[in-house]
Amino acid sequence: MAIAKTIKRRTLADESFNLLKQRIISGFYKPDHALRQDELAKELGVSRIPLREALLKLEADGLIDILAHKGGIVRALSFDKAQELFDLRILIECDLIVKSVPKMTSENFANAEIALKEFDKIALNEENIEDWTELNWQFHYKLYEAAEKEETIKILKSLHSNCDRYIRKQLLVAGAGNQAHKQHMKLLEYCKSGDVSAAVGELKSHITEVFNGIGEFV
Repeated sequence: MAIAKTIKRRTLADESFNLLKQRIISGFYKPDHALRQDELAKELGVSRIPLREALLKLEADGLIDILAHKGGIVRALSFDKAQELFDLRILIECDLIVKSVPKMTSENFANAEIALKEFDKIALNEENIEDWTELNWQFHYKLYEAAEKEETIKILKSLHSNCDRYIRKQLLVAGAGNQAHKQHMKLLEYCKSGDVSAAVGELKSHITEVFNGIGEFV
């Protein structure tokens, strides 16, 4: 019975975390919005324990700051913070691509192509922004999977979540989807040809261009 209760609590915590995370990333909760434990517990229909676990995960992902005995505050957006996040992405992703490309198999390439096709369905039509960021992550993940660096990839996924808050408004700019498609295609081709140097250069250029595009929105 105790195990069942623990599993249920974790499930409720995960569901609460996913919902609150989506609200923050989508902009439903604005920067500095107060997430009050009592109000959220009532709204979501969960007890304080799983909600507290969800808030701690949001803090670990860098999306909120915890307030003692109250809840949390959605972290504000800033240009300097965005620059730090994207600089970290460049460092980590370029290192992962160096380690991954020499080990990529035909299966890895096939999975990356599938992920890219799914991304393109959304990006080229410039719709369903909610799905865009997750499909973008899936494509990048498939390129790094062969590196077999699970802990690094966990950290990177958290970085992507943080960056998504900054990227959202940029996605509304006409042509953003087509540009992302072209860059992803080039990156995948360099990986398939085994050109590590070119893949690193394209990846760095891609991430830098995304960062440069958010400047006017921060």
